[in-house]
Amino acid sequence: MHHILFVDDDANVLQGLRRRLTSVRPDWELHFALRGAEALAMAKDQSFDVIVTDIQMPEMDGVTLLEEMQKIQPDAMRIILTGHASNDSYLRTIGPAHQFLSKPCNNQTLIDSIENALGLRQRLQSPEMRTLVANSKSLASPPDTYLQLQTLFEDPNYSLDSLCEIVESDIALTAEVLKLTNSSYFAITQKVSSVSHAVRMLGLETLKALALFVGMYRGFDGPNSQITNLKRLCHRSQQIGVTAALIAEYEKLPREVCHAVPSIGMLSHIGTLILYANRPDEMKLVTDRVEQENIPIEKSEEEQFGAGHPEIGAYLLGLWGFPAPVIQAVAYHHRPMDLPHKEMNAVTAIYVAQHLTREIAIIDAGGAVESDIDLTYLEQIGKASRIEEWTSIARIVSGKYKQLTND
Repeated sequence: MHHILFVDDDANVLQGLRRRLTSVRPDWELHFALRGAEALAMAKDQSFDVIVTDIQMPEMDGVTLLEEMQKIQPDAMRIILTGHASNDSYLRTIGPAHQFLSKPCNNQTLIDSIENALGLRQRLQSPEMRTLVANSKSLASPPDTYLQLQTLFEDPNYSLDSLCEIVESDIALTAEVLKLTNSSYFAITQKVSSVSHAVRMLGLETLKALALFVGMYRGFDGPNSQITNLKRLCHRSQQIGVTAALIAEYEKLPREVCHAVPSIGMLSHIGTLILYANRPDEMKLVTDRVEQENIPIEKSEEEQFGAGHPEIGAYLLGLWGFPAPVIQAVAYHHRPMDLPHKEMNAVTAIYVAQHLTREIAIIDAGGAVESDIDLTYLEQIGKASRIEEWTSIARIVSGKYKQLTND
């Protein structure tokens, strides 16, 4: 039985929720509170899987309530339900809230959000890792630049000028936007120096993913010894996304898939960033084992933490309400063969790109490497003969990124 808590100072709202949800979700145990203090009292005796609260309430508003709930029940999914969708309202919720739903919220949107949250708990079995993700102040909610972009995109009449104003206010994001648009993915000979030009080329989903990753990287407050690793992770994730997109285009995958792949590539290692930010010393042990024993990093992570970065990253993105295909791609980017499919898709492109990117980096550094790409899987989807062409693509992107990072 799943326990869901709803908090709103309007008794009619709570009664309506009770009436609508009881019949359609009998497997949910519904709990209701009219005040923040009442909700906190209930939380002392009952654990909740999901907490949904209004933001505007007397005595204790929804943000304050979730801040307290975060201390009491750190691995609970926390959703703000509000009719006040200003930037200030969004930015106040950074940290305590995972998702934001606007009032009035239709039944299906609310049900889907809660069901997705419950499904995520099955994806990430380790309670310790769920608590780490859900309770981390730097990771519990998306960074502020990402939230500003998300709010802007909800307005169908937003302007390019307003979009560029948000990007240009974030120096780190501006740098990464220009770096990505000057990569080989866009196959242009003229250097892009205008943010507006870069934003038009990137597309909205890639821009949001980049803002998310840069924001999380910038919020890292761990030891300086890990900064180099994080910088390398950011650049490697971008490189994987670009390589995967070019491979997807070469294989003539649908246009919408090609456009989505760069952002998925960047997001595929969000879980690694979480582990670096919260467990830097243990991540040092993980990476040492990978180098010394030549084992996959996700295996080393799972043995150290009880979960690998694919599951952890997918869990975080699920908390934030990312679309199911993106969550699935992040969860399976190391194991696409575990998904039921018989032809190449976005996950295949990410899987191949990350292996080739890593192998080329080792070779360029003077090392030797034996490919870990599962040829049996590629044979099953009819792509085993493409390795040479894909390697050429990956090498071009690697050369371009090396040039960019040296500039």
